[in-house]
Amino acid sequence: MRHLFKGGRRKVAGVMAIALVASLSQVAPSNAAEKKSGGTLTVGIFDSFPGYCMADNLANSSLMAGRTVYETWVEQRSDGKMVPYVLSKVENSADFKSWKLTVRDGIQFHDGTKVNGDALVTNLQALRGALTLLGKAPSPGTAGGFTANIITVTKVSDMSVQVDLHRAQTDYLETLYASGRFFVRAPSQILGGAKCSTTPIGTGPFKLVSTKLNELVVAKNPNYWREDADGTRLPYLDGITFTFLVETASRVSGIKSKSLDVAMFTSAGEVKQIRNLQKNKNMTVIESPEEYYPSIWLNNRIAPFNSKNARVAVSHAIDRVDYSKVRNRDYTSPAKSIVGPANIMYNEKGFLQFDLEKAKAAAAAYKVEAGKDLEFSFPYTAGSTESLANVTQIQKYMTAAGIKMNLLPLTTAEIIQRAFPQQFQAMALLLMEGTGTAFIAPFITSDLSGGNQAHLLRKTPLAILYGILNLSAFTDTVSDELIYAAKAEPNLAKRTALYAKATQQIQSEARLTTIAYQKYALAYRTNVKGVGELGLTAGGKRKLMTNFGIDFTGVYKSGK
Repeated sequence: MRHLFKGGRRKVAGVMAIALVASLSQVAPSNAAEKKSGGTLTVGIFDSFPGYCMADNLANSSLMAGRTVYETWVEQRSDGKMVPYVLSKVENSADFKSWKLTVRDGIQFHDGTKVNGDALVTNLQALRGALTLLGKAPSPGTAGGFTANIITVTKVSDMSVQVDLHRAQTDYLETLYASGRFFVRAPSQILGGAKCSTTPIGTGPFKLVSTKLNELVVAKNPNYWREDADGTRLPYLDGITFTFLVETASRVSGIKSKSLDVAMFTSAGEVKQIRNLQKNKNMTVIESPEEYYPSIWLNNRIAPFNSKNARVAVSHAIDRVDYSKVRNRDYTSPAKSIVGPANIMYNEKGFLQFDLEKAKAAAAAYKVEAGKDLEFSFPYTAGSTESLANVTQIQKYMTAAGIKMNLLPLTTAEIIQRAFPQQFQAMALLLMEGTGTAFIAPFITSDLSGGNQAHLLRKTPLAILYGILNLSAFTDTVSDELIYAAKAEPNLAKRTALYAKATQQIQSEARLTTIAYQKYALAYRTNVKGVGELGLTAGGKRKLMTNFGIDFTGVYKSGK
């Protein structure tokens, strides 16, 4: 997750964050006779590398880098379905409360140990905080919230584990995936104390060479478990260097000058550069869809947004069409719901669109209610021209409605530190994404344990994780129960209807709002081949381009 107003980077200390826009037919197939093995790539990204333990979730473009070292238990197919990956098989009970997960045989971690049921148990127990309570592993961070629906994790055989849930969950595999963030970590890393953050040990096609805040260098894993259709052991590349380049111009000049082979960009401040690169004949540019939903989080727990009048005033004051034109150059769509049309929760009902007169009326009602004018502070990333321009544009809308919005310059680290738990009156942060709800519901639910009074964290300081992800800090039992009911509903049409009602409830109470949707782009030079060509082990293609870029397992470089 990242602060919306920092040129497209998304980072969260302890918070874990997609689909296909360009079809695979847009990616030219490789020449089968061409030599693929060997060579290295240099990739420019817009996120740094704060660490690799459970609470050190990598942001979008650095997540792309991390996923060369790590893999996930399940993967998302291009049609959105979750399929086994490091797992070989998934089975669920009829009531969707028990899930049996079977590990794929023949895979080993980079430290040479076997991936088995014990390793899966260690990973799941670390994510839910059970190992932290025993003093065996660092804090799970907000993974403890994401996994709060789990009651027990039980090894049932050498390669199988059963997960029992408090509430039925038809989309549990989405939670296990966590938008590509729940890595298959080696137990030696998880149980390694402080080294958990500095020494990533996974099962991926590449192994760690070195890492620092602004760089990750990886080399080919000679013992990687996958082969291509011709029997050649993957990956093809000898290594990759991922470099954090905060300035957009550095990534653009790098890929144009050939000092970079690949560079990633975001619509949050980099639209002009993306469009210019699309015209360059020496490279290919692929885009994600608009499946990323930056939110304006209004803190319902404290003044002024503990007043519905204040929330309504701000929501109506934002001219989303104008903002999309001025700040996003119409590259992405103005919001009509807190999530986008591709998401199962999408519903325009109750969403408070721009209406200056209604904004003024709500602001006036707040003044009568509170005895003072509506005023609030809003953080942005200090030193970022794009961030300042974005918040200044929103400030303009507030001023027109008679609302005073004070700009608060802070570093990204300061913003994230204060965001969790909820300390700002209001803020912008990209948290919600995708077509499903596993990376949506945790941010709009007040108690992620589902009310389970016997949960292992209930009587510990970690119980704060049940609601820490909900940055608007609201409790709404109506929307909560609708979300829980939807997750338990096996019938898709009924499930969709329940989610739509939950969205309408949240929007009608103006708990949070959205301005415009977001997408990502990846530019790579013409000698970079194989992008999007390697299929999944369970069959089918993975998503070509996401918020965490591409998969490098089957990528190679011609003209080395």
